[in-house]
Amino acid sequence: MTQDSPFLVPKLGNIAPTSMNLPGSKSIALRQLALAALAPGTSSVIGVPACDDTEAMIDCLRALGADLREDEKGIHISGPINLGSETIRLNARMSGASTRLLIGIAALRKGVTLIDGHPSLRARTNQPLFDVLRRHGCQISSPNEGLPAEIRGGLHGTEVIQIDGSLSSQYISALLIIAPLLGAAQKQPVQVQILGDLVSRPYIDITLNEMAKRGITGRWLTNQRLEVAPGTYQGGSFEVEGDATAATYFAGLALLHGAEIELKNLGHDSRQGDYAFFEVMESFGAQVQRGSSTTIAGPKALKPVSEIDMVTMPDAALTLITLSPLLDQPPRITGLQSLHHKECDRLNCPAREFEFMGINRDLSSDSIQTKPTPPETIKTHTLNTYHDHRMAMAFSLIGSVTGTLSVDDPRVVDKTYPGYWTDYIALETGVR
Repeated sequence: MTQDSPFLVPKLGNIAPTSMNLPGSKSIALRQLALAALAPGTSSVIGVPACDDTEAMIDCLRALGADLREDEKGIHISGPINLGSETIRLNARMSGASTRLLIGIAALRKGVTLIDGHPSLRARTNQPLFDVLRRHGCQISSPNEGLPAEIRGGLHGTEVIQIDGSLSSQYISALLIIAPLLGAAQKQPVQVQILGDLVSRPYIDITLNEMAKRGITGRWLTNQRLEVAPGTYQGGSFEVEGDATAATYFAGLALLHGAEIELKNLGHDSRQGDYAFFEVMESFGAQVQRGSSTTIAGPKALKPVSEIDMVTMPDAALTLITLSPLLDQPPRITGLQSLHHKECDRLNCPAREFEFMGINRDLSSDSIQTKPTPPETIKTHTLNTYHDHRMAMAFSLIGSVTGTLSVDDPRVVDKTYPGYWTDYIALETGVR
């Protein structure tokens, strides 16, 4: 399987009851790596997924001066990182989440931090975060308010920080992780006021939860305002649970194929917002058992659902979008306004691919509803992934029932889940 040769997604037949581990949560891992770099002393982060996004973050933290080593037990980081006056260059590759967290860290530095990445990452705006940091004393130069960016710190007057929450929760997470250090410098809590409609609140809750593990208290004062106590992050050993967004692909496959799949390293106590995708699957008739692991069993007959709001699960929305034309009564999927600002436009791009495949859909700026499409009528097609890992994994659901869908770049999944195709094929073969 090479990058420049399309990969035919195998059609899946009978899937035997399967028990598997997911890769570690990228969202949790990136936050824990960033917090470890800001904490004095040594931290161990166990279960970090081996993928492009985490490798990008690790390389950037090394460039920032973190003493970082890896072994079979995990990643061990001695901090804090260099917040001095040197000029440092960072390459975030294709990782949007890493970029936003690193922008926050760069704002703490006295020197210049130059951040760049892949062309697809350059196309994603950071303007809401840049605007906030400029208002509070940072000097930022950036063409089109994306990457590359040149950032010089100098934050001040940060008792109350206002940020637009309508595009991405990552901007807010970037401010939250630096808030306790800002608070310590000014000897009072930092409040973050969210302006506009907030998308992806569960990802903010993940950030607060990971900060709490390191001794920092952050809390919601209202639905639009947070407060973070001043303090210093603690070292220690922290384990990363399975990735709930990766789980959505196997949940969707279980639903479509009437299969039973146990996800051993993702349990009911997860704080990941995409864990709620199992509730969506239950609304279609799937049975879900939640404990220290999570098991989903697809139904013999699917139940109709008229409408589903995915505003709190934007990364899982693409899985539901690709699943929907295979249902007898596809739901109207709403709350999709933030999908335009992901690795690709995850609303218009799948809609365009549907067109090539003969799948009819009604589209608005924040919703989509597909028409029921029997698998045998779906046209043979090579999927344009637009360099987006989730396009490949989500559309594999369609490939699993047609056997006629190819992916233009199967290696695109390396961004977050290099073993995806192995785990996908193992559903039928049982070989991992």
